[in-house]
Amino acid sequence: MYSTDTYYNVFPWHTNHFGSLHGGIYMSWLIDTAGILMSSISQGNYLLASVDYLYLFRPARLGDILRVTAEAKASWSSSVEIEVRGCIKRGTNEELGAIGLMSYVAVDENGRPRSLSVKIEPDQEAEKRRAKRLERKKKTSGDTSELLPGMSFGRSYVRTIYPEHGFGNGILYAGKMYMMLDEALAIVAKLYSKGNTFTASAGSADFLVPVKIGDILEIQGAVEYTGNTSLDVGAKIFAINHFTGTRRLVSRTVFSFVSIDDQGKPRPISKLEPSSEYERSIMENRIKEREERIKLSKTLQQRACQ
Repeated sequence: MYSTDTYYNVFPWHTNHFGSLHGGIYMSWLIDTAGILMSSISQGNYLLASVDYLYLFRPARLGDILRVTAEAKASWSSSVEIEVRGCIKRGTNEELGAIGLMSYVAVDENGRPRSLSVKIEPDQEAEKRRAKRLERKKKTSGDTSELLPGMSFGRSYVRTIYPEHGFGNGILYAGKMYMMLDEALAIVAKLYSKGNTFTASAGSADFLVPVKIGDILEIQGAVEYTGNTSLDVGAKIFAINHFTGTRRLVSRTVFSFVSIDDQGKPRPISKLEPSSEYERSIMENRIKEREERIKLSKTLQQRACQ
């Protein structure tokens, strides 16, 4: 079995003003540990190819120790599926705080897929998940339009990618991207709900092209669903070459947030009423996906840390 553990101490600079581990850092640590495992398997450069899900069940708090374990579930010619679990250690006890499933691809110095020497035989369920990822990626790549036109409430987040954000191969590191995604989409959630929120999950994402150091990263985020206290903020991510103006669609995803009061308790928010057929169709899709996410979340929460 291919697996690895990483330990993180939650220091003040990792937390929000409630003393809880920042959602973007939480997800980044999960991606970090999966990447360490992928590095040992691939024996060279690799890229995050897709995320099936990232659930943040319980907040890690200031002073907690988080043990993140990554386990390779299956491999194919150049890719590996890896599950990660974040276990919060308090004294002698551990509880499941977060879980995710993602796939990585081994690449050469030019960013092209290369063959792996390791073989982890996929079972039938792993093959189904892979087929679903390939179909999802095809659907994502077929819609390169911008997200914000036709949406009632959204914002655009833009920044330049510097060397501090990337691998040695000149490509934006996935953990850094998720920190940026969480920041950008949480801003949309906070502005809409007129208060504080915490990140509950990140949905599927398939990465079509790499973001290079020097690119301008644009994250278009819009509210796509509202419940009583929760909201889904969808995103389209673009990489822009500032010399040529060329825009490349990087990925499409959705983050779920819960609106909270000053005591950290769920707080009601206003309902979003679709203002266009485009927005209505997106909301209907989110409602269907949300039912699946909640069902999966309940199943995954039964998993043990060991």
